[in-house]
Amino acid sequence: MTVRSFSTRLNSFGIGLGKKYPDESWTTVKLIAEAAKVKGLTSLELNYPEHFVKNSVEEVKAALSATKLNVKGIQLRWPTPKFSNGGFANDDEAIRREAIDLVKGASDVARQFGTDHVLLWPAHDGYEYPMQMDYVASWNWFRDALIELADENPDIRYSIEYKPAEPRGRTLLNTTGAVLKMISDVNRRNVGVTLDFGHLLMAGENPAQSAALCLKDGNMFGLQLNDSHGAADDGLLVGSIHLPETIELAYYLIRENYTGTYYFDTDPVRENPIRECEMNIERMNHILDKAEKLAKFSPTGDALASSEMLWELAVGNK
Repeated sequence: MTVRSFSTRLNSFGIGLGKKYPDESWTTVKLIAEAAKVKGLTSLELNYPEHFVKNSVEEVKAALSATKLNVKGIQLRWPTPKFSNGGFANDDEAIRREAIDLVKGASDVARQFGTDHVLLWPAHDGYEYPMQMDYVASWNWFRDALIELADENPDIRYSIEYKPAEPRGRTLLNTTGAVLKMISDVNRRNVGVTLDFGHLLMAGENPAQSAALCLKDGNMFGLQLNDSHGAADDGLLVGSIHLPETIELAYYLIRENYTGTYYFDTDPVRENPIRECEMNIERMNHILDKAEKLAKFSPTGDALASSEMLWELAVGNK
């Protein structure tokens, strides 16, 4: 039986009942204790520096030791207001240096938790107005930052989680193609991409196609699963809106030998977060099981045959 690693957004366990973000009463240790109640959850990914403000690394480790959960990655969050105008692509050289140093700190923390994966979401490296950003200079600053980090930390895998917009009007790395171009320019084996299903929909892309192209060259280090209506980052249950696309994505994950973690980046703002996470795990396990049955299938260009096959797989004819 295939062993699958399921991880999730830790902050989800401090929301619900209409709350979008955890309030001040929630510590990382308390969030871990809630996450440990989820049936089928195997892993967590911690935000740096956010999840180490109220609790030390030692305290977080102690909390994890009381559970069956491990840490599969450290997700870098450049805090505002300091990085509101960007991190790696900031016009201010001093802030760019602080952005790089923050990632080095996250790399050290990753080692302490026994993981080699540091995920970078460049949320603020973007712009709103024409002539606001120098696209070429910003690109080069971003590239050089990644090269420095990759060369100084060859034991760490850095992956870029792109998002076309939000909180910025537009981002520097706003498509799968842009991220792959950056990876090519950096040209280091320990720099890759993490794809987020909802972000791909926001960009008007097909998650399966993006995953297939990233996987074929070994550039896909991580995956964030959710669903949305496409216009915004809704963070809904897996397969709740785009079920056929999720099945197709799973098909390519299996066919192209994705071995990473299945991470759920969902926002149970009004739902019970423990049950919501369990439903994500149940659904994704079911979808992956179905996709394994497609392993010998090869797309032929016959739209009706493909549609019939997916319909039968998803809902059956009777």
